[in-house]
Amino acid sequence: MKTWKRAICAAAVVALAVGAAGCGEQQTGGSDTAKGEMPKELSIYANLGDHARRAGASDNNDLLAFQLMEELTGCHVTWTHPSGGSGTEKFNLLIASGNLPDVIVYNWQVVPGGAKMYADDEMIVPLQDMMETYMPNLTAFNQERPEIKKMYTDDNGSIYYIPFIRKDKELQVFLGPQIRQDWLDKLGLEVPTTTDELYNVLKAFKTGDPNGNGQADEIPLSGSSFDWCAYGIGCLGWPFGTDYDFYVDGGQVKYGVLEDRFEEGIRYIAQLYSEGLIDIDFLINDRSKMDAKMMNDQAGFVYSFQPTLYATNMDDGVRKVTGIPHLRGPYGDNNCYQPDYGNSVTTVSAAITTANGNPEGTLKWLDAFFGEPGLEYMNFGREGETFEWVDGYPKLTDYILNNPDGKDKVSMCALNLGAYESQFPTLQDWRYYEQTLSDWGREAITTWASDVDASGVLPPLSFTEEETEENTQIMSQIDTYVLEAINKIIVGSEPVESLEKVRSDIKNMGIDRVLEIHNNAYQRYNSR
Repeated sequence: MKTWKRAICAAAVVALAVGAAGCGEQQTGGSDTAKGEMPKELSIYANLGDHARRAGASDNNDLLAFQLMEELTGCHVTWTHPSGGSGTEKFNLLIASGNLPDVIVYNWQVVPGGAKMYADDEMIVPLQDMMETYMPNLTAFNQERPEIKKMYTDDNGSIYYIPFIRKDKELQVFLGPQIRQDWLDKLGLEVPTTTDELYNVLKAFKTGDPNGNGQADEIPLSGSSFDWCAYGIGCLGWPFGTDYDFYVDGGQVKYGVLEDRFEEGIRYIAQLYSEGLIDIDFLINDRSKMDAKMMNDQAGFVYSFQPTLYATNMDDGVRKVTGIPHLRGPYGDNNCYQPDYGNSVTTVSAAITTANGNPEGTLKWLDAFFGEPGLEYMNFGREGETFEWVDGYPKLTDYILNNPDGKDKVSMCALNLGAYESQFPTLQDWRYYEQTLSDWGREAITTWASDVDASGVLPPLSFTEEETEENTQIMSQIDTYVLEAINKIIVGSEPVESLEKVRSDIKNMGIDRVLEIHNNAYQRYNSR
C-alpha cells in the first residue's frame, strides 16, 4: 500500500471506530447488465447542492432533472451525499475503507497526488479507451471543442474523470468590478475605465456625499481580504498586468510577487488605502459584511459576483449597481486572472471506480447527460412544466421564476434544474442561467465578457506525486509569509520597498523551484 493511502487509513481509523463514516459493502451496481449495456442500478457518491438541501431535498432523486434522467435511462441511482462542509473528510474515509461505490463525483482535477495515482492504486478506471465507443455525445463535443477536452486530459493522454462543463463563455464570466451607478450620476461622473479614472472617482465618492445623508461616511471601495479573487482588493493589481499568484505571461508561468509590475500595483493599492479610499475593514470583512455595506449605501465600488443579489435588495428605481469593464492600467492591459474566466471545466467530475462491474455501460449512462434530451432535462427540466419553447428559445415558466405557491426562485431552480448548482457532470447552458438573473446581473456579465484579457489565467495543470509534495511543502510557507507582508504594506506598517526583502526571502524558501515545477507542468499541458 502506498504512503498516501497508509496516511489516509491512519487518519481514518479513529473516525471509523466511532462510526463517523459507515461505508457499507462494496458496490457492484454496474454489473447487473451485460458489458456496455445501460446499467439498471448505480451507486454514486456526490455532493448535494446546498440550495437543494435547504429546499428540502434529501438526495438527488428528489430533483426533477434526475427523476427525468431515470425515466430516460431506466437506471436507478442510490446516492451517498456527504453532509455540508465534510466532503474532503468523507472522501478520505471512503477511499480508506476500500468499500467503493460505482461512481465517485469529486474534485478529481486537483485531488492530492492527482487522479492518476488513484488509478495506479486500482481505485478508479482510466476512461480514454472506452469514451469514443460509449460516449458519442461527449466525443462529438470534444471534437468541436478540443481545447476543453485538453483541460481534463492528463499529460500522458489519459482521462480519469468526466467533468461538469460550462459550455458558454458567459457562464465562466460571473464576477468582476461593479460600481454604484446612481452615485456616479449624482456627482456627474463617467464610468471609470482606467486605474487613474477609478482613483478620481473614489476621491469624489469620499468627499461628495453621494449617499446624500450629509455625513462623510462613504466607503469608496470595499472588499474582503487581499487575495480572494472573488472579493479581494488584490484584483486592483490586475490592470498592471500581473497577479498575486501564478499566472501565464509570454509563454511562461510567473509568480506575481517577483515582478516589477506587481510592485506598481501594490503601490497603487497602498496609496488608495492611505487616502481612506479602501475599506479599513477589508482584512476582516466576509462577503456578507461587504454586501451589507453596498446595500446600506455605504460602499461605492467592489469586485464581486454579478449583482443580482444587489438588484434583489436595492432596485427601487433610484439606486443602481452596474458591472463595469475590467480596468486598464498604465500599460493598456485589461487583465482578469480569475480562474473561471479561462477554464470551462469545473472541479466537479465523475470517476468510475474499480468496484464497478460495468464501466462501459456506466459511461453510456453518463453520456446521456451530454446529449438530448438529457441536456434539456438537466438545464431546463420538463417541457410544459418548468419551461416552454418560445420561438426556439427554452423559456422558464412562472412555476420556476414566480412560483404560485410562494417558493423562492433559487429553491425552485435547485429542486428542478440539475445543472443549476453544478454538482453533476453535464453541459451547462447559458440560456437557463441568464433567466435566473436580474437585468443588472445579465448586463454585468455581458459587459465583463465583451472586452477582457484572460490569456494570463493558468490552465489546470497536472503535477506528479513528487511535484505535488514539493509544491505543497514550499508554498505552505510562502503563501502565509507573502500575504502577511503584503497586508502590512497596504495598511502602511511597512513601505512598498520592503518587497525587495520579501522577494529575497521567498527565493531562499524555494520559489524558483516551484516556478520550475509549474513551468514544466505548463509545457506538458501545452503538449497534450
